[in-house]
Amino acid sequence: MRHDYRSDRLLVVDLELTCWDGPTPPDEEPEPIEIAVVEVDTKALAIGRTGRWLVRPTRSTLSPFCSELTGITLRDLARQARPLGEVTATVARTFGTARKTWAAWGMDAQPLAEACARNGVKSPFSDSFLDLAQLFSMLAGTSRRIGLDVALGILGTGFEGQRHRALDDARNTATIYMELARRLRRAGLEPPDTQPNDITGYSKE
Repeated sequence: MRHDYRSDRLLVVDLELTCWDGPTPPDEEPEPIEIAVVEVDTKALAIGRTGRWLVRPTRSTLSPFCSELTGITLRDLARQARPLGEVTATVARTFGTARKTWAAWGMDAQPLAEACARNGVKSPFSDSFLDLAQLFSMLAGTSRRIGLDVALGILGTGFEGQRHRALDDARNTATIYMELARRLRRAGLEPPDTQPNDITGYSKE
């Protein structure tokens, strides 16, 4: 695993998967149908580039329940969706993902890794991943996993946009990260940029 990940950028990612109102039907499995990325400037605490792509499912169909939940229709998929490999290559090229940490509200890394393995494509993201939902729950001192809406409420803000749309979910997750960072910095956490080594003592020299 590489050690030279950039600390001035964070990629906040959200996936929407095929889903059903009940058990997964025989011969089908959840797979990505939408991927969104929001890049955060961790120094300025501002959102920069964003991207959102529809992915063509190959092992499942879009159920009426999933369409109602996400707002994605069969027509959307027919007109805009691309194969997973094309989308992952575009994501990697657009955001220069190799040296950037990425984060999600939950373990989006797992279904993405599984989908990439099934389709024989490389994950577009680095090995440096943060589950912000787990981190938030640990900071709050609870063993209960806190949902995105609840976390936003705790921080005194509300959800903006449409729930279960990947880009809106990613933007709101980025908002949580930035608000936590602002509060830490107001409390005096402002390490010098001239620090030669990180806290592990690792140096690139």
